[in-house]
Amino acid sequence: MGLRMMVNVPIRMLLAFSAVLCLPLCAFGEQKNDPGPKADVRVPVEPLGYVAPSSFYLTSRLSSTSLDFIDKDHLLFTFRLPGLMTRIPDDPPTDEDQMIRAAVIALPSGNILSKTDWRMHDRWRYLWHIGHGRFLVRQRNTLFLTDDTLELRPYLNTDFPIQAVQLSPDHSLIVVQTEGKKQNETLASTVGVLGDPPPETKPVHVFVLQTETRAMIARSEALNPIALPMMGEGYLQALSTKQNKWMIRYSSFKGAEPRSLTEIESSCHPTEEAVASDVTLVMACPRSSNDHIVTAVGLDGKTLWQQHWESRYIWPTFQLAHDGSRFAYSSLQVNHPVGTMDPIDETTIVNQMVGVFDTKTGQLRLVKNASPILSAGQNYALSPDGSRFAILRDGAIEVYDLPPASEAAPTTGATTGKH
Repeated sequence: MGLRMMVNVPIRMLLAFSAVLCLPLCAFGEQKNDPGPKADVRVPVEPLGYVAPSSFYLTSRLSSTSLDFIDKDHLLFTFRLPGLMTRIPDDPPTDEDQMIRAAVIALPSGNILSKTDWRMHDRWRYLWHIGHGRFLVRQRNTLFLTDDTLELRPYLNTDFPIQAVQLSPDHSLIVVQTEGKKQNETLASTVGVLGDPPPETKPVHVFVLQTETRAMIARSEALNPIALPMMGEGYLQALSTKQNKWMIRYSSFKGAEPRSLTEIESSCHPTEEAVASDVTLVMACPRSSNDHIVTAVGLDGKTLWQQHWESRYIWPTFQLAHDGSRFAYSSLQVNHPVGTMDPIDETTIVNQMVGVFDTKTGQLRLVKNASPILSAGQNYALSPDGSRFAILRDGAIEVYDLPPASEAAPTTGATTGKH
């Protein structure tokens, strides 16, 4: 499987993305008394019609809420409206419709500038911020463009179900993954088949497009949806060079020769998470524990900082400041260590912690717990310039003003999360 057109290099499939990851434990520890700073703005959400989902949905990872900054003075909050719905004639029997309310909120007043309701036909992710106050809204196989007017304008339509949508850190590129049927091919297609005919497959088609023009610059196929760590005008791969040694390689979508950024020691396949157009986090496994060594690597291959993160957290999600100055990282805290095959239910998850980091230094600026806990994330946001952080918490959207991002000397070798 490879990106075709301009490049023909294998993409690593997303195997570790939903596995156990981590947060710095001493910083993200129990926050029952919340000793941190108080919110600068609180906007109650009950008057909007918001009702927290029941614990039944805690481990479903379904999307029923989103929170985003349109700009630093306006929020877009969307959420599922409870209640019965009238079935539309001729709707597929597999549809799981839900009504999503969208509201534009002014800061700091909390005034509702506009709102509308959208009918969705499934429970998967339906909204992505693509920058400059614009958003993509998915309804079935169609992506619509919207903004603070909440009007839906056609952006992209596909013939097959959309499996995933992903934006590059600077929002210049979009990855759209669709499901499509394809007959198995054999070397001797004209030769009779012994026994039953080979089954039909449904590979995932991966398309990399320019966000503004929707021009396709690369495509590929996979057996399952993948995560494509994009930096600059290319993407990253971790290639095994020898036992417990991995080369992090950068490949350009324009077909330039791939180049090596850095070598990482890890007892597991490392995971790359691009948090800016020129910075990626490489999460590796030390041989002596289940913790993670997290290294921030620049597009020039230089290490910006490195930290030791504890590993009692699962299902990580990220939100990025559009200017690359900061990232927010959320993960669910469980009440006991879990392996990749251990069962998880609503009694296992005890907290959802979100931390705000400066990208260039790794400095942890703010830690808050979200409530209700949402396993799909999207209940927290960073403003485009990284100056504000918002989180759904205790019946309100809380907004925190942040100090300027640090550009201090790198903290290579720093260790956090140890008591």
